[in-house]
Amino acid sequence: MSVSAKVRHAPLRFAAGAYMLNTGVTTFNADDETAKSLHGMASDTYPVIGKLEPKIFARTLAVGEIAVGTMLLLPIVPPVIAGAALAGFSGAQLNLYWHTPGMHHEGSLRPISQGAPISEPVWMLGIGLGLMTDAILEGARAGVEEVEASVARGRVEQAKRTRRLGRRARRAQTTGAESLKHLAQRAGDASEATAKRLTELRVEYGPMVAEKARAAGETVRQAAAEYGPIVAEKARAAGETVREDAAEHGPAFTKKMKAAGHTAKEHAIRVRERLAS
Repeated sequence: MSVSAKVRHAPLRFAAGAYMLNTGVTTFNADDETAKSLHGMASDTYPVIGKLEPKIFARTLAVGEIAVGTMLLLPIVPPVIAGAALAGFSGAQLNLYWHTPGMHHEGSLRPISQGAPISEPVWMLGIGLGLMTDAILEGARAGVEEVEASVARGRVEQAKRTRRLGRRARRAQTTGAESLKHLAQRAGDASEATAKRLTELRVEYGPMVAEKARAAGETVRQAAAEYGPIVAEKARAAGETVREDAAEHGPAFTKKMKAAGHTAKEHAIRVRERLAS
């Protein structure tokens, strides 16, 4: 229970508790005549009380009043329990007041002069019901506040998760940018290293390649100078041989070609004649 509720209940509980405690002590020390009067009044409304001795009933009633007063005065007792005890006890007394003839006007709760002292528990009934109602509403308010607090905590946690996700996204973006920058730097370094290596290779092997090319060209020139006249002589001899063969076998070859032509012509004439016949 909240401190404000305890402060609200304190005056009511103190007033009702002190009154009940004082009434209980007075009833416990009542004489025989007072005990008989209380017993007779109560037994008319509650017949089961008629089985008790007047003195025992008076002391039992006093113990109940002292117990209710003590519960009201002790702050450790929950207000709903103390209020229920006070409402129950005062309700029983008001029921006794209602069923006792000559205590109130006919058909009305308004007491007459003789019933005024017995009708006093009505304010205790109001205090008891007020304590119970306020305790129940306080519990409902506490439940609502707990739900609201839970919702607020959920919103705070959601906001924290959102901020964490935002930080992670920013870190991931920064990391990606750094990775791209690193890759670009490595690519640039690789290009520079490749160009440097090509330059080194040109410097290292360029003179050697040029020297080998010059040596190969010199070898070709030497071979041409050495074998050129021989190749030319052999080509001239081959041409002379071809001319000699043409002069020797040319007329015979020409004659054979003419004979083959006449034979083919004659054969073609014979075929046409056969086809015609």
